[in-house]
Amino acid sequence: MSRSKQSSNKSLSRFAVIVGDCLGHEAYRGFAPLSELSKISKADIFDQNKNPFGTQRNLSPQHARKAYEYVTTREKAFYPEIVLNIRDPSYVTLIKNGEGNEGRFGTLEFLKDPLESNNIVVSRLDGNHRLWFVDGHDSSMGAVDKDVSFCFLITNDLKQELEVFRDINDNQMGMNTSHLHNIAARLLGEKVLKVTNPPLYIVKRLQSDQNSPLYQRIHEGGRVSKGVTLTGLTIANLTSSIKDMLTRSAKLSQFADADAQYQVIKNFWRAVKKWLPNAWKDPSQYIIFKGVGLYAISYVGIEVIDRCLLKGKYQVNDLISYLNRIPSTALLRSKEILAYAGRGGGRKLANDLLEDLEEEGEISLSKLQKMILDHD
Repeated sequence: MSRSKQSSNKSLSRFAVIVGDCLGHEAYRGFAPLSELSKISKADIFDQNKNPFGTQRNLSPQHARKAYEYVTTREKAFYPEIVLNIRDPSYVTLIKNGEGNEGRFGTLEFLKDPLESNNIVVSRLDGNHRLWFVDGHDSSMGAVDKDVSFCFLITNDLKQELEVFRDINDNQMGMNTSHLHNIAARLLGEKVLKVTNPPLYIVKRLQSDQNSPLYQRIHEGGRVSKGVTLTGLTIANLTSSIKDMLTRSAKLSQFADADAQYQVIKNFWRAVKKWLPNAWKDPSQYIIFKGVGLYAISYVGIEVIDRCLLKGKYQVNDLISYLNRIPSTALLRSKEILAYAGRGGGRKLANDLLEDLEEEGEISLSKLQKMILDHD
């Protein structure tokens, strides 16, 4: 039997396979043309607006083209196996080959055409970029019939599919960290996440709470329409920022319940939106949602929140009363040339913003510094 043939009566795919156990998952391994594996499968791409239950990261056409060029321009090339999941077991049957081999060899035969379903029947767990152009759907790129190794899993359990996707991408290769944060949150569930990862829990609430100024504005790592998210703001960088706030704030860190921490942090971001409303209208003109700017706004938040909590205050008006005392916000605009970088630069930028902050009965750091230096 050839490695991949078409059924004579229905022209459905059938694959010679070896069946075995891979770390607890039943796996069906074999070889088949890239074009055939591409034609029967689809990528279930996560889209935080249109497909929030998707598993795959967003496609990079440039990466997919490079993969196509790699296999078509080399006489010999090599790929790790393509990993696909058959979500509906009713689409296939295993025909064992002979007796005495304990069912380890056989033919995995499709009984129905996956492409005739409105749902994704065969999803791509690993190999989406390698499979994207090889089916010939792009007229400038012909189908590629070179054989590669594959591995089929068969499960209709989306959580199990997410776990396999996470394990492949988190343990073996680098990946968009926001997408992995998002998948981790989905796998753990809100109650467990609140206890095991409070910063990520708070970020997910900022994203899902309709009263949050960041509601549906955080990039979660998948495909998203232009202008929906705030430029530069991701689950990964905001989680890191809030982790800093929770660990460095003298007062916020003392709350044992992440929901209390969330309310204060949400109020701080509501205050920031009132303080810098144009940043929400044209986020590309500000640096507060990414890099050094996000670190800076977080360290400003630590100072402002601690001052308020020390007085038993935490409402938006309490927080913005301090922000409004910062004399200039020019350093937070993207057109400014900054001599700051990274987390350390964020602390320095925050200190520069806060140096003239004072209230009745206090003296600002800039005035205090001048007094010290002028003292004989």
